[in-house]
Amino acid sequence: MRQSALVLSSVGVLSLLTVMAGAASAAPAGGTRGDPQPEAAPFKIGPADSAGSAAIDANGTIVTAYNDGDSHTVICVLPRGRRACSHKTNLTAPGAPDVFGVPQVFSPSAGHVDVLQETTEVTYLYSSTDGGVAFSAPVNVGDLSVTAAALVGGSIVFGTGDDRDGAQTESISISAPAAPGTVATPYGSEVIDYGVGSYKGGALVASDFLGSSYSTHVDYAPSGANFNATSSYHSVGSFGNQQLIGISGDALLTQETGGKETLELRIFNGTGFGPEHAVPHTSGGGPEWFAIDQDPSGEVHVFSESTHYSPDYDLEEVSTAAGRTWSSAVNHGDAAASDYFAVALDSRGTGLVLGTEPAWGFPVLGGQKVSLKLKSARIGKGSHTTASGKGSPAGTGRVVELQVERAGRWYTVATTHEKAGGSFSFTIKGSSAGSFEYRAVAVLLPGYLEYGYSAARKLTVS
Repeated sequence: MRQSALVLSSVGVLSLLTVMAGAASAAPAGGTRGDPQPEAAPFKIGPADSAGSAAIDANGTIVTAYNDGDSHTVICVLPRGRRACSHKTNLTAPGAPDVFGVPQVFSPSAGHVDVLQETTEVTYLYSSTDGGVAFSAPVNVGDLSVTAAALVGGSIVFGTGDDRDGAQTESISISAPAAPGTVATPYGSEVIDYGVGSYKGGALVASDFLGSSYSTHVDYAPSGANFNATSSYHSVGSFGNQQLIGISGDALLTQETGGKETLELRIFNGTGFGPEHAVPHTSGGGPEWFAIDQDPSGEVHVFSESTHYSPDYDLEEVSTAAGRTWSSAVNHGDAAASDYFAVALDSRGTGLVLGTEPAWGFPVLGGQKVSLKLKSARIGKGSHTTASGKGSPAGTGRVVELQVERAGRWYTVATTHEKAGGSFSFTIKGSSAGSFEYRAVAVLLPGYLEYGYSAARKLTVS
């Protein structure tokens, strides 16, 4: 009833453009009701027979990978703001062996996409230099199964769970992939769940085992070490009565196996882990599914599908810098069809969550706050007043619309652009007597920001 979403997304640093051209209007010609966020609604990507993974390249393009059929791995390229694949590629290994497990996709740099896929024969690495449109012939990188993987420096580090031989871990070079002569076993006892994180170019390997109770162990190999050598790793944490849920970057997520079954977040500091911090709204047990992602800025995002939020089984997100304080929960829509989540976020915490099965996209967009005030709330017919406000985050040149309410619908009556600092203003003329409701709407940056709506302001014209 509970899934350990051991997912680390490969992300690139992304600069958010603040000048937008040709953006969709927040109010269609016939007017709009309330505060719609069409870009935030979940959307179906395609049929899938497995869980998947997602990555963002340095240009903001999102790439997803999942299995569809016995021998096909599907690669979907999603430019920001698009709700359908701009290109789909089916990857089939030599001899068409059955694919197995969750394909792992990475984007080390703009246009560079790597896909790690386990098959019933061996594990293959596919590489693309055109953003996931075409791939070179796959490289056999050994026969180690793939439970989780992470991009650590110039290498992909991966390994297997549910293994009596321990937390077996392999590293392959992105620039010259090949099967290594040996694989490491950072933790030698039997393991169930497995995850890979990173810290300053070093590899963090997390695993757990269910004996009389769960116990989570983490081992670390510093930057420059041979990640394929067991001797490179040393223990940096052991946590009793904790099941491993996931690790991303230096952020470890576990769940109490007794008591309230609360999720606990711990941050690695180079030598060990800091104190545990409870993740809000996670106590009480399942059914529930989770995923964790540490974006390039260091912010940690925890996604939950459970009955601990309302509505039940919607996908909810909370985030934190270090675990001491958390954001308010953000709802990303109905996730009842999904039981596994992969996350790809940029340095501003925006991107995509991939759910399955089938493959569903949950856009993760930044919010906008908009203020609006009237210089005079009462004017005479034929007179003017100024409506001014500010958008946050500021975006010089971003479109702002002034809307008026008529019979329960909102209509755009003027358009302007944010100045430096996010400020904007409109001139409103009292053309006819009566009471009127106005609001300001900051138009979304597709794929990055939601629409921002100010509170309504009443203008009386006598």
